[in-house]
Amino acid sequence: MQYPLAETIGNPDLFVGRHEEFERLNEWLELIPKRLSMSTVILARRKSGKTAILERVFNQVWSNNDLGIIPF
Repeated sequence: MQYPLAETIGNPDLFVGRHEEFERLNEWLELIPKRLSMSTVILARRKSGKTAILERVFNQVWSNNDLGIIPF
């Protein structure tokens, strides 16, 4: 995977867990080309990894863009 956006967690291999969150975001991403995707929010306390999740989603979409969408 390419990392055009530097991830704040440092080594990307150290980013573990969050499988359920990524599954939900991937399902949401798959609905975008079909225009069925609704707005979504990531709501959590400070320092809980919200930015790291968005950076990872951006890098995944950038590296494997089978969906034909432009990363935000």
